[in-house]
Amino acid sequence: MELKLQNLVFPDKEEYTDYHTLFYKNATGLYDRKEKCLCFAGLSACDFAAYLNAFSMRKWRKHTKAGKIFLKLTVEGHFDLVLSGYHRIEKSAKRVPLFMKEYDLPEKTQIVVEVPENKETLVGFELRMFSECRIYGGGYYTEATESDLNEVRLSIATTTFKKEDFIRKNVKMIKEELLAVDDIAGRNTYLHVVDNDNGRVLTREEIEGPHVFYHRSKNVGGSGGFTRGMIESIEQKPKATHVLLMDDDIVVLAESIRRTYMLLLLVKEKYKEYFISGAMLYYEQMDKFHEDVGFIGTDGGQYPSKTPGKIVSTAAMVMKEEAKTKKADSYAGWWYCCIPVSVIERNGFALPLFIRVDDTEFSLRNHAKFITMNGICVWHMGFVLKFNYFMEYYQVFRNFLIAEACNPSGRRRKIWNRFAGRGLFLTEILRFNYNAAELIVDAVNDYLKGPAFIEEEKCEERLKKMSARNAQMKYLEEFQDLGVDIDSIYTEDPRSLKDTILYKLTFNGQLFWPHRWLRKGPAPIAHDWFYNPQRQTLVDSVIAVNPYAYTGEIRSLDKKRFREVVRYYLQTVRKYKKMHKAVDRAYYNRRKYLTSYDFWKKYLELDKYRQEENQG
Repeated sequence: MELKLQNLVFPDKEEYTDYHTLFYKNATGLYDRKEKCLCFAGLSACDFAAYLNAFSMRKWRKHTKAGKIFLKLTVEGHFDLVLSGYHRIEKSAKRVPLFMKEYDLPEKTQIVVEVPENKETLVGFELRMFSECRIYGGGYYTEATESDLNEVRLSIATTTFKKEDFIRKNVKMIKEELLAVDDIAGRNTYLHVVDNDNGRVLTREEIEGPHVFYHRSKNVGGSGGFTRGMIESIEQKPKATHVLLMDDDIVVLAESIRRTYMLLLLVKEKYKEYFISGAMLYYEQMDKFHEDVGFIGTDGGQYPSKTPGKIVSTAAMVMKEEAKTKKADSYAGWWYCCIPVSVIERNGFALPLFIRVDDTEFSLRNHAKFITMNGICVWHMGFVLKFNYFMEYYQVFRNFLIAEACNPSGRRRKIWNRFAGRGLFLTEILRFNYNAAELIVDAVNDYLKGPAFIEEEKCEERLKKMSARNAQMKYLEEFQDLGVDIDSIYTEDPRSLKDTILYKLTFNGQLFWPHRWLRKGPAPIAHDWFYNPQRQTLVDSVIAVNPYAYTGEIRSLDKKRFREVVRYYLQTVRKYKKMHKAVDRAYYNRRKYLTSYDFWKKYLELDKYRQEENQG
């Protein structure tokens, strides 16, 4: 039996036009929409060993039962076909020639080349064209027997809240480019859309179709929406074997999903319970890689396992492919994460954390191991543009404390220090961001309320109430007279020894320091995690700037507010030291129920919403 492992993909949509180097490099081609082919001028060379079209030879060999590999192309023109392998040498990519042959094809013709046995990380092909050439399609194939194939029914679960434009576009793409294609992946893939906006905008009629299902839900965040998707996937007929969790506000290729399916179809027994983690690339800069697997660092922060940056050069691709993802405390983000149903059935669904850390906790609880691969990816809005204090401080800190209580591991101290110890609480209080500092303390207090607090479904109410304390950013045009240099926001100023001592002794002028001795502000600083103490030292105000959104907020030193927040912090720390061991035990004893079907059935009001679906 012949199986196509990987399609050749073209930049066939307008949004990819400026990023054709993700598809091919060197030459510039023109996509002919009528003939559905790429056209290139003569006396040029085009390299398809690009992020979306290189073949991950080493990983297909390591993780799957794929046999001999063949490259098939449908081409017209006079050219040399050069097949090469690539592996890493230090920070460079070493090219190893594997095959070369001249072709002169006066009409559209399919050619087949067996890829020679090799141990290369990536394999790619190049066309060196003597005449105008047209490439109509192609891909990498293998031969397999029925006994090599696993039983795979892939269910995509996406949850959406007020992202209708994205979700409509993605549903349309999946229907037309994946489900409507009569191949093994198209016939065995399903899609469940969980609408956390309870059908206020989307309708069942516009979403549903063959293998596509729509589920209305109240706003239960990512953890609730994805859990509903897991439940529906397990209870669908036929039952899913794998659930692919996928964010709503993304751009995704049908080819990424198809490659995921083919990996599952051929995966070796040893790797059957590995998660397939798709990379996040930036929606704003589509050739920039952010993360495919993350880990918790020694300082309690969450970091990508692989160096972020441009993913255009062959060296960058090879380094990502060869990078290890076996760091302790590793996790996969749920922007694109494929999970075996057997894992869910054995260890439960998500914790009811609403949003943030649910994906991290699930990976850590399951001691997850990961498969990643060039070309399995989504484009997602960068986090700098989405940054807000309620999400990044309150939700992340509270949920990490809960996750650690449910899965004790020794991470607590570094997480505590990042937020409430020597970390972000102090950072924010020193730059007069009293609301953000208070949110960090609120996170501790709400964690101390124990599991009953998260069992009660009041997520949306809490979200609205606490989000009102986020920064009230305004467009920088309103601060034109300040002459803010946005290019310097992420430049760290050298520190003065005298200023550093005074800064620490006076809590940046908030203790023992007369207001008349303060420098006149506002001093321009970053709105997010970036910390530049020298610039804000002993000033009466700062302007927190988001240079990407061209927004800012002025914050003034307020000694009364400083004392109130510090008092609240000290009271809460004393309370935490007295109570947290008992609270931890309560979470630990409740953890299995909180991730069980019985809990989620009640929390999601499944019977109510399913009855409404059946009636409507």
